[in-house]
Amino acid sequence: MLDGFRGGLEGCDLDWVSVGRKLLPAANFLDKLTLDLSSPIDELLDLTRQHKDRLLWEQSYSKRDKVVDDAMLAGYAFTELTGKLGPFISNRLRCGIGIWGPGITYPLHWHEAEEIYWILSGTARYCIEQDDPVLQRPSDIIYIPSNTPHGFSTEDEPFIVLYLWQGADLRQISEFS
Repeated sequence: MLDGFRGGLEGCDLDWVSVGRKLLPAANFLDKLTLDLSSPIDELLDLTRQHKDRLLWEQSYSKRDKVVDDAMLAGYAFTELTGKLGPFISNRLRCGIGIWGPGITYPLHWHEAEEIYWILSGTARYCIEQDDPVLQRPSDIIYIPSNTPHGFSTEDEPFIVLYLWQGADLRQISEFS
């Protein structure tokens, strides 16, 4: 699944570009993680935690959009590491860390870009198209083809992913039913 995304890294500017910084409350879930630093996943989470104050944490939606509920708005954030607005500029690949707190439902949505979620921490019941939700755990990789409805509900702990987008407008806002 990841092989198809490797080409997007070609031509990525490897010089850190300041894109500003903004801390959103969901990024603080990183501070509550118990990490085993012998694990590459936990090393990535620790690195993100150490630098969370230097990153630009965002949300794609607002209350005005009326597409996600208040719990999600209060408990999610993402930071783009590679992409049009990441500190490592790329017009071909968007990569970053997404965080959703416990008990959040991200309703079915879709976008033109194909996407991969690599689960770093937490669990969620993930639904692709109209299939029954499947419990996804750390180390699981979820591939979502272009324009495929998908969504999830987090369990009792923060759900943290490394996401990859490619093949369309890297800053496209998702569509909802």
